[in-house]
Formats: sequence, C-alpha cells, structure tokens
Amino acid sequence: RPEDDHGEPSPTLLAWLEPSAKRVRFQLHLIGDVFAGWRCRPDASSMEAGKQSDASPKRRNSDEMTACGDDPEAVEDVEGAPAAEHLLDKDASQQKSGPRSEKQVALDAVSKNGFGIAFVSPELQQDREVVLAAVGQCGTALQEVPEELRNDREVVMAAIAQQPLALEYASEALRDDRDLVLAACMKDVASLQFASEGLRGDQDFILAVAAKSGRCLKWASPLLLYSRKFWIQVVKKNGRALRYAPPAFRKDQHVVTLAVRKYGMVLGCVSNELRDNELVVRTAVSRHGMALQFASLRLRRMRQIVMDAVLQDSGALRYATPEFRSDPEAIATQMFSQDKAKEALGK
Repeated sequence: RPEDDHGEPSPTLLAWLEPSAKRVRFQLHLIGDVFAGWRCRPDASSMEAGKQSDASPKRRNSDEMTACGDDPEAVEDVEGAPAAEHLLDKDASQQKSGPRSEKQVALDAVSKNGFGIAFVSPELQQDREVVLAAVGQCGTALQEVPEELRNDREVVMAAIAQQPLALEYASEALRDDRDLVLAACMKDVASLQFASEGLRGDQDFILAVAAKSGRCLKWASPLLLYSRKFWIQVVKKNGRALRYAPPAFRKDQHVVTLAVRKYGMVLGCVSNELRDNELVVRTAVSRHGMALQFASLRLRRMRQIVMDAVLQDSGALRYATPEFRSDPEAIATQMFSQDKAKEALGK
C-alpha cells in the first residue's frame, strides 16, 4: 500500500526509497500519479446515481429559474463549483480517454526531476525521448542513463547544454570529441577536467579554451604547462592566464611583458624582480593605471611612471608616494584623466 491509515507513506514504501532527497520526491510523485486515477475514478453506479439525483431537481426548477431570468444550464452548487452533471460529464470524458500510459507518466515525471530516469522501467530507460527529457531537465542525470545512450551524441549534447559538467558521464569516445568538449568548456571551463588526455594535451584546443578563461590551464597537460612557447601563445590571447603559469614563467621578462600588455593588473602575480623592472611596470600601468599598486617602492617614486598611471586611471594617484598627492603636475594630470573618463561615459 502506498499509504497507511493516517494518509502517510507506509513504512514498507519508505524502506524501499533511497535516501537522496531528489529521488525520494520523485518516487512519491510517481506513486501518487499512478494511484491518483485509481483512487479518485468514480465507478459506473455512482456516476449513474449522481446523474439521476442532479437531473430531477434541475428539471423541477427549470421553469421557475427561466421565469426569474436565470440560465438552468449554468447551475452551480452552494460553494460556487460547477453543477454535478458537468463534473460527471468531465469524469466520463476522462474515463473514455483512459489512464495515461507508463511512458506518459515517465515523461511527465522526468520533466520535473531528471533523476527519475533511474526509477522507470528498463525499457523506458532505453527510450531516447524519455532520456532526452530527463537530461534536458537535469544534465547530470546522464549518470543514470544506460551506457549505450551515454555514447549518443545528441543525448550528451542535450545534457551538457543544461549542465556542462555532465561531460563527466559521457562515454570515453565522446569525451574525446573536440566540438562537443569545446561546447562544454565554452559554458564552463571546469568541464575540461573531464576531457580526454589527448584533448588536454592538444595545444590548439587548450589555446581556444584559454582565450575564454585562463582557469582552464589548471587541467591542461603538464607537458604544455612547462613549455615556454605555449605560454607565449597563451598570454598573447589572455594576459590574465599568467596567474596559472609555473613560477619560472612569472619570472620570464618576455612572457610577463606580453601578459601585462594585455592585462596590466596581472603585474600582481609576477616576481618581485620584475615589479621593479621599469619596462614591465610602464607597460602595465599604461594598460591599467591601478597596476601601480603592485610596482616596487622605487618605481612608485618615479615621476614618469606615476604620470602614466594617473593619466590612464585618475585613481592610481593614491598608490604613488605621498609627495605626488600635493604635486601640481600630478593633480592636473588626475583632473585631466577624470575629464576624459566623464567624456567617455557621456558617449
């Protein structure tokens, strides 16, 4: 029995349920859906009795209601519900249509909770329509899908469209599919950790993903991460990626200069030696004035570097040494920078 005498789920049913909260909700929903029609469907005798009891008063009072200007067809009970005859007609039409099929119940359930695919019959677990509905609702429900459908490109694409990290449950062959993995990484670069070893070591592929987010380099092959040529290509596309470089490349002046040219604030993760390098710091503050905060004390006293930083961002003056805060040239440069910023906002 699905329920005990108090309307609560029976102990036998609860013992069968798994502890996962999502799955418990699905199972109760599915069981309730199946039994709702069985418990609430009126039998033929009650339907006939209902029709007779409601029809006679309606016929008796029809003339009286017409005389008062009321429509006898629109009779409602005292609670404002439709007339019993209308309800019976609706029940009769539902009875004619018959109960929903097992597939329809499953489709409705997995559309509300994708993990319901784990509790449908084995035949329905092989049904692509049911599986697509499940992974479309919750991509990680792909883990409950039979192995052969995890190798179905359409099913896996539907799963990663909903949740890119569902790539973890795709077949080995599809985790080596360049276009499919790239689609997942464009939604969430953390999906790269589930790509095949071959793709994580493919320089062109990693460069394409790194252009979106340098965070992907956390999962790139070590063979790439210790290649100077690779890092030169990476920072040309995304200067922020330098923060994921091994220390040796954050000390490399050429690599660092290319990186700060794209994103000056990455100066904060380079070696102390390069923070005291005039060429590197001037390149950084020309791109992002606020990078002045990461420069060495010696360079924050250098007039030309301070002027370059303040010209790029008026707020950079706060990171210069105290004597510049009352310097007429520095203040004039700051005001000029603020005016440029206002003009840019006005456009």
